[in-house]
Amino acid sequence: MNRNLLTKDLQRNLKAFLGWSFAAVIFIGITVGIYSSMRENMSMITALYATLPESIMEALNFGEDQWNTMLGFYSTYFVYYVPIMGGIFAYHLGERLLAIEEQNKTAEFLLSRPLSRNTIVASKLIVCSFYIIGFNILIYLMGLISCGLASEWDYSTLNYTILHVYGVMFCLFIGYLGFFISVIMKKAKSSLMIGIGIVMGSYVFDMVIRITDQVQFLSYLTPFKYMRIDVISPDYKLEVWRILVLFFASVICTNKNP
Repeated sequence: MNRNLLTKDLQRNLKAFLGWSFAAVIFIGITVGIYSSMRENMSMITALYATLPESIMEALNFGEDQWNTMLGFYSTYFVYYVPIMGGIFAYHLGERLLAIEEQNKTAEFLLSRPLSRNTIVASKLIVCSFYIIGFNILIYLMGLISCGLASEWDYSTLNYTILHVYGVMFCLFIGYLGFFISVIMKKAKSSLMIGIGIVMGSYVFDMVIRITDQVQFLSYLTPFKYMRIDVISPDYKLEVWRILVLFFASVICTNKNP
């Protein structure tokens, strides 16, 4: 790790971190506020959604009586808060950390300094991890407080925390995947659209697989498979195998040196 390089990358990516975090926090405030204002009629809305085919409900992460509880409602939109918004931010951040050096023609300059490749990579991965974890902490705190105020703290904070553990591991994997892709590309060029394509493509693919019973095994190819979102299930818990898959996939992505 190099302190000067670390500080420079932290400053360079601060605006993006603040912008994405602000957008996600506002989104949480709006959606939880909707639940709070419609809480009395939520059972009727739940009954309406329950008329949808079971496969469609599964694809939308919607279960029976799910919106009758604050945590159930939150988990439905959690997919948009963290895996999608957080995933796109994480990918763009991970990819940009190296790509920007290529764009600014400073990659060769860094290597001419008394810095090893491992030192450069370690510094950038620390920045990537710092901002991804920071993003998730802000989302966690905003959701925790918002859900508490909207439900008078009538929900399981343990299940809520487990849900966010899955979320942060998902984002770290996507961020490291972006870093990995920027390393193997001969002419790295940061692109937000690639991140959107990967995250949204994985999400849509996961939805389609869940609708189609015959090819369920293909769901293991998407990172969404390794997140358990059914927080109102009586047996909801942190399943270590899901975390380990994302962890080892992240390790593989970070073991490719530029």
